[in-house]
Amino acid sequence: MDSETKKVLLVEDDEDDFVVARDILAEIKGASFELEWAESYDAGLEAIARRAHDIYLFDYRLGCHTGLELLHQAIGMDCKAPIILLTGQEDRETDLEAMRAGAADYLVKGQITAQVLERSIRYAIERKRAEEQILHAAFYDHLTQLPNRLLFHDRLKNTIEMAARNRRTAAVLFLDLDNFKRINDTLGHRMGDLVLKSAAERLSDCLRKTDTVSRFKTELVNPTVSRLGGDEFIILLPEIRQCEDTILVAKRIMSAMSHPFSIEGHELFISASIGIAIYPIDGNDVDSLLKNADTAMYHAKSLGKNNFQFYEQRMNSAALEKLTLENHLHRGVERGEFLLYYQPQMNVQSGKIVGFEALIRWNHSERGIIEPTIFIPLAEETGLIVPIGEWVLEEACRQNKAWQDAGMPPFSMAVNISTHQLRHPAFVESVARILQQTGLAPQYLSLEITESIMMENISTNMNTVTELKKMGLQFAIDDFGVGYSSFNYLRQLPIDTIKIDRSFLNEIATNPDDAAIVSAIIAMSHGLNLEVIAEGVETEEHRKFLWEQGCDMFQGFLLSKPIPAGDVEIFLESHQIAQKNSSA
Repeated sequence: MDSETKKVLLVEDDEDDFVVARDILAEIKGASFELEWAESYDAGLEAIARRAHDIYLFDYRLGCHTGLELLHQAIGMDCKAPIILLTGQEDRETDLEAMRAGAADYLVKGQITAQVLERSIRYAIERKRAEEQILHAAFYDHLTQLPNRLLFHDRLKNTIEMAARNRRTAAVLFLDLDNFKRINDTLGHRMGDLVLKSAAERLSDCLRKTDTVSRFKTELVNPTVSRLGGDEFIILLPEIRQCEDTILVAKRIMSAMSHPFSIEGHELFISASIGIAIYPIDGNDVDSLLKNADTAMYHAKSLGKNNFQFYEQRMNSAALEKLTLENHLHRGVERGEFLLYYQPQMNVQSGKIVGFEALIRWNHSERGIIEPTIFIPLAEETGLIVPIGEWVLEEACRQNKAWQDAGMPPFSMAVNISTHQLRHPAFVESVARILQQTGLAPQYLSLEITESIMMENISTNMNTVTELKKMGLQFAIDDFGVGYSSFNYLRQLPIDTIKIDRSFLNEIATNPDDAAIVSAIIAMSHGLNLEVIAEGVETEEHRKFLWEQGCDMFQGFLLSKPIPAGDVEIFLESHQIAQKNSSA
C-alpha cells in the first residue's frame, strides 16, 4: 500500500466496535489512515454524500437498517470508493449477497487483525483501480481520452429519455475533419494522431462546461464531445432552447478549427464539416439521430466542406440566410452602409414641428434599403449594435447641429438606445464625447429607452440615466403600455416624456378599452409633469382624439413618414405653407 494517508469512513453504531477498529487501523505498519466515525445509518449517508473518503467500512447491523441497505444506497449515489462490510458472525449467504451487491470484501469482526484488515483494504483499493482502468478502456478513446462510441450511445440514449420526459430539445453534431487523409498520407500516421489529439483538445475547449447553450437545470446539461473513430467526432448538446442555438456552437467549432495547428515544426490548416440533427424533429432514437446527423455532414462536404448543415433543409435555408446576413452586416459596419431617416414630431395643440426621431436604415450594396426590424435583432445578437448605435447617435447629433447652423429652428432629436448600449461601461463618456465633437447642446438630444430595457437592471440603469440627465439630456420611455406600464416606477425615474405605443392608437375609435387606456396614460403622465408623445398617428380621427385628451405631441404617417435628411427642409417649408393656408 502506498504511503499516502487513506481516509476511512466507519459507519458503526457501537462505540466499543469503533474503538476496536480504530486501534486495529493504528497497528497497521507501513500505512497511514485518517478515520471518521459515523454513529448511525443517516449520519453515514450524509458522510458518503461528501465523497471525501478512500474506503468505507459498514457494520452490518445499524439499528433498524443494515449495512447491506447502506451499501445499495451508496452505490445508488454513484459512490466510487470501495466498500467493506463488517459483521458480528460469519454467514455465507450474507457474504455472497454482499459481494453480489458490490461489496469489495466481507469481514467477520472477531477475526479481524491488523494484517487481515490491511490486506482487505489494499486489495479493495487495487481492485477498484483495476476496474476503473478497465471501464476507462471500454468507454474512452485511448488516443484522445474522449468518450468513445459506446459511451456516447449510452449518454445519447439517456438524453433522449430525459428530453422526452421533460419535453425538451437536444442536438447532435456530427463532425468530420476535412482532408485529414492527406496528412496521414504525406506526414504519416503518428503526425495524424497528434493532429487528432489537438483537434480533440480544441473541441473540448470550445465546448467547455461553463459555456453550454443550455439554461435548464437538470442532471445532464453539459455537452459531450466524443470520438467515433478515425477523424470523426460527435457532439451532444443535451438541452437547447431553440434550434438556432446550435448555429452558435457550430460556428464556434469552425472558428476554433480555423486556426493553424502547429505540430513538431509543421503548420497545418484543417477545416471541419458539421452535420446537425435535432431531437425530436430529426429522429427520436439513437440510430436515427446519428444517421441523420451523418447524412447532414456529408451534405456539408458536398457543398465544398468547411461549413455546417442541418438535416432539415428548411433550417439550412434559414441558417444560411442568417449567416449570410450576419457577414453582410459586419461588412456594412466596415463600409458605412447605414443612413438615417427622420420622422417629424408635431405639437398637437399648436401644430408646430418640435422635433424629429432618428431612424436607422441599412443601404445594402445589393439588396437596397433594409428595414431595422430585419437587422437590428441580429446586430444585438452579434454585439454590432454598440458600434452601430454609437454611429446613429453621432450622426443624429451632427445632423441636428447642421440644421441649426443652417438657420433652422432648434429641434429635439430623439435617438433610440439599446440595452447593450445602456449597459456599456463607456456609454456616458461616449455620449459626452459625441456632444462635444458635434457641438450640439445636450437639451436638444432625447434618448429613448423602452420599459423592458429600463427595468432589466433598474438600479444600474437609473445611475446611468441620472448621470446623463446631469449633463442636460432629455429622456423618454418608448412603447409605453406594452411592458410593465407601472406609474409607480415612473415616479422614481429621471425622465421627461412618455411615448404611447402605436398599438393603442389603431382602434381608439372602435375599441373603448384602448381609448380609455390612452386617456389614462395622458392624464397620469401629466399628473407626474411628464410630456406625452403618441406614435403611429395615421388618421385625422387619431389626431382629433389626442387633441381632445390634451396630448402634447404626435408622430406618424398622418404628419409624415420617415424622410432622408435632404428632404427635411422641403418638408418644413411645405408644412409652414399648409399651416398658413389652414389658418387663413
